[in-house]
Amino acid sequence: MPYKFSDNPRQQLPKEAYTSQEWLRREQENLFAKTWRFGCMEFDLPQAGDFQTLKIGNFPIAIIRDANNILRAYHNLCRHRGTELLEGKGNVGKTIVCPYHRWTYMLDGRLRDLPNADHFKEIDKPNLGLKEASIGIFKEMVFINPSPNPELSFEDWISPLHGAEWPHKITENKLKAGKEFVYRIKCNWKVFYENAIDGYHLVYLHENTLGGPKPEKNEWDIHGLNMVWYSTERDEIRNRIPVFVEEQVAKMGGAKEIPGAEQPGYGGVYMLFPTTIVTPSKWSLTISHMEPISPDETILRARTWVPSSWFDMEGALNMPLDMTSHLVRYSQKTGRKPRWKQVTFKRRIYGYAKRCRDR
Repeated sequence: MPYKFSDNPRQQLPKEAYTSQEWLRREQENLFAKTWRFGCMEFDLPQAGDFQTLKIGNFPIAIIRDANNILRAYHNLCRHRGTELLEGKGNVGKTIVCPYHRWTYMLDGRLRDLPNADHFKEIDKPNLGLKEASIGIFKEMVFINPSPNPELSFEDWISPLHGAEWPHKITENKLKAGKEFVYRIKCNWKVFYENAIDGYHLVYLHENTLGGPKPEKNEWDIHGLNMVWYSTERDEIRNRIPVFVEEQVAKMGGAKEIPGAEQPGYGGVYMLFPTTIVTPSKWSLTISHMEPISPDETILRARTWVPSSWFDMEGALNMPLDMTSHLVRYSQKTGRKPRWKQVTFKRRIYGYAKRCRDR
């Protein structure tokens, strides 16, 4: 059965939850090792031998498409001496070869060959294949669980979201992907998560960028372990975009909309517990995920898709989602106060971003 939150949840964690290495160690063992994390998009690995690596908790993982066009996930470790087999992303060809002693594995994980096999008195090749991880696919998003037999099955984790309206599909609308942005954030992963679901601060801290909505106009629906956010500023009609943002985009001359994404209904933030965040709008869709690396540091990886438009100018598509970060850096370098009217014209958006980077 899908997991449900307690009817009487604890409202405050002790400070050690945000500062203790021991607490993070327990999270790595008891949370991240047992839950589902975003790995890649299904279409990122189209050919046999295509692979991508990642780390989930303490486990190095490789996602790979095998010779039968099946996506598989393995612990990215040779069964001989534990050497990491693959690095980054690419195509490995027809076999996976350990760089240390050349133990060779098929794409389906079976151990095929090892040099000097006669030096091993007994070698049980059928039982020395790569250790499997679990894989699940939802809306073309590939999720990984390090366990081959997860306590929480993928279906039980994701099925509560079947009742929530989902945003546009990436492949159907001919969207263009920007490169992945990687941020090193000096905070505990839970601080980032809690800020992302805190609707109390939007109208205050983000007064000049998001402009709200006010706390009473934020609405979160709980779907098992996952949550979906809506703005209810428009006569309580649920929408995914604050009114202020729509108004500012209109003042800037508008932006090309994704076909079929202009109607209200789907949410503006999908928090897929514990570390995946999907943020759709009628102009774009971003998938982000967190990687806790210490009690006070988190890596955030984010990738955005937009329709082919003026925003596809070289460099513009590959700006971080939060344009404010560019304007703030520009302000720090020039002493000029960043204002929305500074980016009134479409051509200026690219110009400001480029100057921020060049400086």
